[in-house]
Amino acid sequence: MSKQMKIMSFNMRVNTKNDGVNCFDLRKPKILSMLKAEDPDVIGFQEVTDEMLDWLVENLPDYVILGHGRAAEYNGEGTPIAYRRNRFLLHAFREKWLSLTPNTPASKLKGMDQSGCPRIYCCAELVEKESHKLFAFYNTHLDHKGTMAQVAECTVIYRDIVDTGLPYSLMGDFNANDTFPAIQMVLGTAASLGTVDATANIPGTFHGYLMDRVLEGRMSKIDHIFTNMAVDPTQSYAVADDNACGNFYSDHNAICAFISFAEDEVEN
Repeated sequence: MSKQMKIMSFNMRVNTKNDGVNCFDLRKPKILSMLKAEDPDVIGFQEVTDEMLDWLVENLPDYVILGHGRAAEYNGEGTPIAYRRNRFLLHAFREKWLSLTPNTPASKLKGMDQSGCPRIYCCAELVEKESHKLFAFYNTHLDHKGTMAQVAECTVIYRDIVDTGLPYSLMGDFNANDTFPAIQMVLGTAASLGTVDATANIPGTFHGYLMDRVLEGRMSKIDHIFTNMAVDPTQSYAVADDNACGNFYSDHNAICAFISFAEDEVEN
């Protein structure tokens, strides 16, 4: 196999003063420390607001960061992608809304159980410099209320994945555990696309800043990484966090997986 690429999905939690000691301004040092220690090659962020995006760009100089907010004015909460500038070249980037009119800003799924929030996904088609191979990296944050909306949103993403036809990874906050229809739909692409649940062995990711959930192993599994590239799910993990220093780095644990191109996909 080719040299592994470490990919991370990280819900940063929006910037809100309601979080008290866990508000974004107080979490900044811990976030940077975690990202520096983990040193991922590609990151899919969720719940990134405008000022948080500016902060990421300023503080992660080794990465190219792409993406905008989900609102009609291209601002607000978003799901940007960061990739290491010394390892990848950008072939293409697109950001679309999870609706039947994905090119219409702030569009939503009409007549379904979707919440009032528009939802988006980003895709960065990246060339790995060492192997000279191209793959597609998708990042999203599905609806938090509508079970059927989540299925429809995944359908929009997988139309793109099929049309693009590249080796891919899809990550994000799905607001759904392994039993939800949306996750079952994604896993149902195993036969046609070779999809693997890279984070199948991770028991939980969301603790909501509650330490008892962390200690008792009662975190919800709503963050996932799927791929049809070479991956060993036993190597994937959630980045541990606690409030021993007074706060958490987020209300979600970041998750990591290691992907690579299969031997027959790499040029000699």
